[in-house]
Amino acid sequence: MSAEILLKASELADAIAECDELVAVRNAELAMNSDPEALKLIGEFQKKQQQVYNAQMSGNELSDEDKKDIQEIEGKMNDIPAIKAYIEASDKFEHLLKSVNTVIARAISGDEGCGCGSDCGPECGPECGSSCGCN
Repeated sequence: MSAEILLKASELADAIAECDELVAVRNAELAMNSDPEALKLIGEFQKKQQQVYNAQMSGNELSDEDKKDIQEIEGKMNDIPAIKAYIEASDKFEHLLKSVNTVIARAISGDEGCGCGSDCGPECGPECGSSCGCN
């Protein structure tokens, strides 16, 4: 039985590696990494993150100025189409992985659900995909 489980896990891994959501993430990442403005802002953001991390590790709290700087950089990043596309593609892929994990967790626990990842609550809708049995 273990060999069968590993085989199915390998098949699942292959399917995920070839899914449209991951292709979209990879394409969006390539586009983002080809955009000089996006790369500049990402560099600024990472530098600020490192400064904040270092300050927090030294026991210092995040200043209002640091918070403002981070919010400004994030706002600028959201205005760049390549970064926005990457974030959206990453979110969709993350939702897919969450849904896969939910299906596995429900099978292990014996809980039957649709596997859309939203517990069939009010957030369940067309974005769950055709495999979702609750919409």
